[in-house]
Amino acid sequence: MKKLLPLLALAFASCNSDRTTSSDGPEALPMYPQATSPVGPYSPVAEKDADFYVAPDGDDSSQGTLQSPFATLARARDAVRELKQSKSEAITVYLRGGHYEIAETITFSLRDGGTSEQSITYAAYPGEVPILSAGREILEWEKPKSPVENLPQTSQSQVIVADIDESFRALFDAEGILPRAKSEMFITKKGGSRTKMIIPDSHYKEWSNPETLEFAARPHHAWIVNILPVVSADHDTKSLTSNDMATYSMNPLHFLPEVPNAWVENAIEELDEPGEWVLNQITKKLYLWPRNESTVYHAGIQEVIKIEGEIDYAGATDTPVTNLRFHGLTFKHGERYNVDADDLGVQHEWDFVDKANALIRLRGTEQCAVTDCHFLHSGSNAIRVDLHGMQNEISGNHIEHLGGSGISLIGYGPGSKDVNRKNFVSNNHIHHVGEIYWHSSGILLSQSGENQISNNLIHHTNYTGLIISGVVLDFFRKNARESSKTVRWDEIGGKRRALTAEEAAPYLHTHDNIIELNEIHHAMQKLGDGNAIYIRGAGAGNIIRRNYVHDLVTPMIMQCAIRTDGGQQDTQITENIIYRCMSQGMLLKLENRFENNILVDILCPPRGYFLSVREGPFTSSVQKNIFYASGEYETVIHELDAKRKNSTEDARGRPLARIEDGDVENNLYYSELTPEKMQAELKSNQEKGKNLNSIHADPLFTDLKNGDFTLQSGSPAFDLGFKQINQSRIGLLSQ
Repeated sequence: MKKLLPLLALAFASCNSDRTTSSDGPEALPMYPQATSPVGPYSPVAEKDADFYVAPDGDDSSQGTLQSPFATLARARDAVRELKQSKSEAITVYLRGGHYEIAETITFSLRDGGTSEQSITYAAYPGEVPILSAGREILEWEKPKSPVENLPQTSQSQVIVADIDESFRALFDAEGILPRAKSEMFITKKGGSRTKMIIPDSHYKEWSNPETLEFAARPHHAWIVNILPVVSADHDTKSLTSNDMATYSMNPLHFLPEVPNAWVENAIEELDEPGEWVLNQITKKLYLWPRNESTVYHAGIQEVIKIEGEIDYAGATDTPVTNLRFHGLTFKHGERYNVDADDLGVQHEWDFVDKANALIRLRGTEQCAVTDCHFLHSGSNAIRVDLHGMQNEISGNHIEHLGGSGISLIGYGPGSKDVNRKNFVSNNHIHHVGEIYWHSSGILLSQSGENQISNNLIHHTNYTGLIISGVVLDFFRKNARESSKTVRWDEIGGKRRALTAEEAAPYLHTHDNIIELNEIHHAMQKLGDGNAIYIRGAGAGNIIRRNYVHDLVTPMIMQCAIRTDGGQQDTQITENIIYRCMSQGMLLKLENRFENNILVDILCPPRGYFLSVREGPFTSSVQKNIFYASGEYETVIHELDAKRKNSTEDARGRPLARIEDGDVENNLYYSELTPEKMQAELKSNQEKGKNLNSIHADPLFTDLKNGDFTLQSGSPAFDLGFKQINQSRIGLLSQ
């Protein structure tokens, strides 16, 4: 197996240059036109020409000038409301550098938006860094005056304590999120439920103050983490119970039954490492083993800024805030969210509809923008566009080290109200998200369509990098918190019932998205059964093209670079480059198009470069792709369950996916070390009547070792109809 190429350097070191594909070979695929923002570029004014100024040492009773600035963003917002009565041109507010403690969410309503002729901008003063923190600094630390009961002996001399009147779920220092004290991970025993976890005898303790504990679980499936507050402990049954519900029953993992899937948090008995902390809400004591000498903040609010129009949730029409921009600001220290009883979950409850869990939230907006901002060290998400969100821009942001997700676009549930669309999400650098809720993705689309998602760099996520999701048909007939309760039955024409794919299609709003020119690497760091790019239950017409997915190298089961799932059809996957990914390169079901892609060095166990999966007849097009192996591999094409003897259906009675049902032709296969294995597999395909025009041959990459996937002149791939992929604009664009 080749040594990993240097991070980021391997691919497209000159991605953002003006380099174009060599013209020596046959005609290359054209470069798609550069996508443009519906809002327009940010245009700073001269430092002295802003309308108002805000500074940490300002005074809200002042005039808000450069010499006498306001102290708070809320005061500047109110001043803009007054100025709008007399000024029709663009308005700019500059925030000077420094730390702003935000005690309450700052809401921008219809009174605060602009018009088609007047934009309103809140921006960092040129060259300075204003930090909007939702946290509260903790100052009064002391060493305990006597030994702390139940604290491990090794921690007694290390721990400091503070009196705390507030309850919170996230704590931060200069390095970021501080980990709560937690037990060793264990495998839950069978017999659990969505509210009860049964702990093996070897890991159960009679923890003190069980009502201050929380337990975390990957319940039954590998793709979600729930964190639930404990209300009672039963020492006889070795179980903990919550009033809240997990997504699934808390039993051993279905696919990974031997993998630990749960732990207990916030127990003083488990505080045994630097950085760990425990909050006892009963005694109002906070215990911390410091990992450095920096200032410590506890989380306050979840939302720092909310832009909110008039939302008529049950009705047909919302009134959005328009032409409001936030530029160059830094956001920190938001609270970790909880799952509430009335929450409406999207697929697998990776997030929720209309949930106040992001540092900045756009709820009822059009042509608003969040650009070049920095989001870090926070317990929940960075940016949400909720319900009504059209033609907004989210670009140039740096999003890192969060407990939740990076960017979420979540519209109304299935129904006739389709107003989360045509947004522009581009050139964002998103990494190390999902540090508390591991399942949180870099970018999530749910019931949101016609968006442009381009040139984003996403890496080091604990689960999937980019999710394109709608509602799977099964949930139209169910009454579950996941997806089912989001369905707007009054707009669909009646009571809850099963819908056919044709009946549901008009109400699946995650359609016609363009997902292009993104770079994703080192996703799937902790969870299993996930992907770099995932699409399921979405509408038709989605295009996933010219993305670069590489180095998914954690050995997770059912890990995949790009995957269609759960009834997904009519998806075009083309011109993508997939390199060094574990388990699978591409997973297809039903009818989709996988054409003109490059897959190199898929680290095959347990599957392969390409996987066709049961769920009905396999009618996808798999054409003009390059499958290249520089090392040993197990298989190229894997037909899941299709080799069952004397069976044409799976356990649910669905037809098995078979390669001979698909349009599989004109592909190039090549193995450097074991060509005979790949040739034998190709021959087996041809005996089934597929890959008849496919060949085993060296594609002649220009410089594979240095991440150049262009083909030399004379490549046999050109004879199969393969078109050169233009790599020049993949990934982050230069600012």
